[in-house]
Amino acid sequence: MRGDGSPADVRQLLSQRADALSMLLDGDRSKNELTEELGVSRSTVDRAVRELESNGLVRREGSTVAATLAGRLAYDSYRRYCEETAHVGEFGDLLAELPPAATVGHAMLEGATAYRSKPPATGRPANEITALIAEGDRFRACATAVNDAAAVGHLHGLVTERGGSGAVVYTSNLAELIRDEYFRMHHEMVATGRYRAYETDGLPYELFIVDTDESTTVAVLIYNESGTIHGSILNDTEAAVEWAEETFESFVEASTEFTDDFRVGGAGASRAGEADARDGTNPD
Repeated sequence: MRGDGSPADVRQLLSQRADALSMLLDGDRSKNELTEELGVSRSTVDRAVRELESNGLVRREGSTVAATLAGRLAYDSYRRYCEETAHVGEFGDLLAELPPAATVGHAMLEGATAYRSKPPATGRPANEITALIAEGDRFRACATAVNDAAAVGHLHGLVTERGGSGAVVYTSNLAELIRDEYFRMHHEMVATGRYRAYETDGLPYELFIVDTDESTTVAVLIYNESGTIHGSILNDTEAAVEWAEETFESFVEASTEFTDDFRVGGAGASRAGEADARDGTNPD
């Protein structure tokens, strides 16, 4: 194709001639070399070179062909586009359950692993996250539900037994449940000085960031319209961790801290008494 260099022309050309252009990124090639390496006819190579040259993506240097700077930049953009659209396709069924304005980006998807709620392992999406917490030294999360009571126990052990730290942003409904049903555990975590709790009106998904001595893993837990777990996406790349930490901080900034609700003698005094009545213990 002979174009005028417009974005539409370049995109169409790259979709047809990306293989030929990629051969020139590592150095000049003769047309005979391109024919052999691409496994196509000489006439196909001649046509590809003409089209790439007419759009400023390659130049001829004697008997060889070389990529121009524009060609290198165009190919890099095209490669990223192909990779990112492939990620969307790979995780499309999970992403479709999120609100359109959800902030999950390509950084979370590249290099990620997905776990879907399918028989016989319908619980695996949440179990993978619970296993992370069980091994973690530091835990940050944005939570909308208690999917696994064991996860709360692991968080409690991380903070009170292993000397780790935790911070969780809860939706308002879940925060009320935590105050009522898990007061004792949270009181003990708060008493260490290494746990903080926050409350917000709503969250588009559940986010988990778990640190160990060796690595940091982030996870997004996704629900379907019926409120059951649809799947999870886990990633430990540097880009994913950076995205998750920035996202977590943005949720914290938009929330209200209620850590003091679990301090006996403060806002949590009445609930402490209720907890004592249930289990016959003294929180002090």
